[in-house]
Amino acid sequence: MPEGPDFIGVGVQKCGTTWVAARLAEHPQIYFDKKEISFFTNHFCRGCGWYHEHFKGKGGRIAGEISPNYFIAPRPDSARLEHYPRWSLQSWYKHLTRRYPSARDEIRKAYPGVKVFAMFRNPIDRAWSHYWMWVERRKKRGKGRLVVPFEKMFRDNGRWMQLTGRYATLLKYWREAFPQIGVFLYDDLAADPKSLIQSVYRFLGVDDSFVGKLGNRENAREYEPMDETTRRMLADFYRAEVEEFGRMIGRDLPWLG
Repeated sequence: MPEGPDFIGVGVQKCGTTWVAARLAEHPQIYFDKKEISFFTNHFCRGCGWYHEHFKGKGGRIAGEISPNYFIAPRPDSARLEHYPRWSLQSWYKHLTRRYPSARDEIRKAYPGVKVFAMFRNPIDRAWSHYWMWVERRKKRGKGRLVVPFEKMFRDNGRWMQLTGRYATLLKYWREAFPQIGVFLYDDLAADPKSLIQSVYRFLGVDDSFVGKLGNRENAREYEPMDETTRRMLADFYRAEVEEFGRMIGRDLPWLG
């Protein structure tokens, strides 16, 4: 087998990728060293040699990774200040010195035969979960005073919350480079975890009769309920994207209520 990954999960945050990563790591035909290597977003300057170190133990197995931030890289306005809501001197230095490549284009160029897939979830619930994950992390770091309301953060596209839910636009972009990109839904994970992971195994070309621990969904959290005004706002915002995404994948998606 060649150096580098045989498969890459490219998205999307808060859609069950951590659970999928844990199940891939259990499979005897898969070598999965680390989730979110983020080479094509955070460490591209280290070179492919550094990246390949994460797959050197695969032997006769297939190897890969999942970095959900690849799906939105590069951002349409990546020159803007991305750390929300406040920057530090360290953030400024990283922004000025780091190269932000196109994850899609660099993957296609370096690994033209790699299998690419993404997980998706109702963008309304995904955005809400994304926000509360961010709030939780801010509070753990003693920065709770810098937390802003969800509506403001969404309006400002803080942490790329708006963009990440534009599934139709982003999937079209990725399909141009990887026409056979795998599409999997959090809905199916919630309804039948075993069937969902077996479909991922089939996509990757490994034994789909293997049954690991399955277990509970990773990183599951209980957050404050979303009020109906906010839900309607998000449904209106994502309506065209959801309808087009459903047509693209051939699914009737009950996401808009």
